[in-house]
Amino acid sequence: MGIVRKQSLYSSISIYIGFAFGAFNQLVLFPRLLNAEQYGLKGVLIDVATLMAMVASLGAVPAINKFFPFYKDYLTKKTNDLPFITSIVAAIGFILFVIFSFIFKGLIVQKFSGNSKLFVDYFYIVYPLTFFILAYNLLEAFAWGLKKTVASNFLKENLLRVATTVVLIIYGIGQFSFSTFLLLFCLPYALIAILLWWVIYRTNELKTVPKLSQVTRRMKKRILIFSGYVFSANVFALLARTNDLLIMSSIIGLEAAGVYSIATFVASLIEVPQRSMYAITTPILSQAWKDRDLSKIQSLYSKSSITLIILGLGIFGVIWCSQHNLVLFLNHFLDANQQSVIPQVILVLCIAKLIDLITGVNNIVIQTSNFWRFDFITSICFVLVSLFLTYYLQKHFEILGAAYATLISVSLNNIVRFGFIWIKFGMQPLSVKTLITLVLGAACIGLTLLIPFAWNLYVDTMVRTIVFIILYVPAVIALRLSEDINGMWTMVYEKIRKRA
Repeated sequence: MGIVRKQSLYSSISIYIGFAFGAFNQLVLFPRLLNAEQYGLKGVLIDVATLMAMVASLGAVPAINKFFPFYKDYLTKKTNDLPFITSIVAAIGFILFVIFSFIFKGLIVQKFSGNSKLFVDYFYIVYPLTFFILAYNLLEAFAWGLKKTVASNFLKENLLRVATTVVLIIYGIGQFSFSTFLLLFCLPYALIAILLWWVIYRTNELKTVPKLSQVTRRMKKRILIFSGYVFSANVFALLARTNDLLIMSSIIGLEAAGVYSIATFVASLIEVPQRSMYAITTPILSQAWKDRDLSKIQSLYSKSSITLIILGLGIFGVIWCSQHNLVLFLNHFLDANQQSVIPQVILVLCIAKLIDLITGVNNIVIQTSNFWRFDFITSICFVLVSLFLTYYLQKHFEILGAAYATLISVSLNNIVRFGFIWIKFGMQPLSVKTLITLVLGAACIGLTLLIPFAWNLYVDTMVRTIVFIILYVPAVIALRLSEDINGMWTMVYEKIRKRA
């Protein structure tokens, strides 16, 4: 776990810095430079482009994640044809996306022209966004395989947000139209794709080999079957995560989507540890399954669960203890009804994120195993349930209904995957330490909420954050709930002590 611990620390620090810029963008700049409808459009465009990039990859990304260790072990740099094959597949996928989007343009207009005409007017922005996100996804998969997770995370989590901040400042200062802003908004995505290509190019590990290798000839059937299943599962899973905004913009409107986007961003802060954990454990789990090292898989599964829930509860504590201050800060952006609803939406979405964290890297364990077909089946069921719940609950409860749909769908999906891994492999990640962590987190949040309001929202937020951290962090370390967190703490402490 040494490499996981070390890279998790560096990746998490990188991601947290990026999220600080992201919070500044999402909670300060965007709400002041865009109205609620424009803000909602921005979120919908990103969700659509992300989904289309996944579809356009045609399974290239999961193929890289699963089979890159085989190509790296059995082929030299000059005979490794995986980069060439996956690039061609993705290029074909993007061309097909463009063709089909023109064919079905009438349906898009019909579904969104009523409540979200702005989305129809600016749909063309999806094309460059999709292309750059697709390119980055492919490059990121190779970066993970080459253990360049720190670089890829820095570009996606830090530089992307810093560049977006620059674009927003330029837009705020200049006299640009909204259409010009949307074009400028695509540039950061192009920048990180180009820079990641340069990072990989400098390693001299990957070559463009147009000739099919023996590994490809021998494993092509297995690669095609695996990629088809996992690709479909990933598309369904992503659709389940993004359908709330798409459905909302269609049946309620972009303004509601804008408000919901803020709640989604706040809840997504809890995902920060998970994102770095996924990037690091994917190639390790893939290699472990190849080597049939079940003890390493169990270790990663268990340690990821306790580490993620500790970090996730810590972030949730900071968020929830000051959620009233967020409402005060955004009172110019939210109407009276939205101000009363958004804390409830944030709470429900945060609970869903915590449930996802407590089950560890269960989806990666399944995807990288020989039972990845099960991931495909559960993903289909997951998206069908999610689509039904999202549509039905939004019809009756609007944006709060969307949050409850997410909570129910995520809970069911994780319960099924948890049960499958337990029954099939005899592995489960929970322990007494999990219960201790939950009780500790709840107690620290409860004590912090007892503090009376301190002067103004900024001081109050700072006081509550400091008090919660003082209560929570030392207790986690003293109780030695996570070997990796204590290892990270020791590593940081030793570095500070040596420099002092």
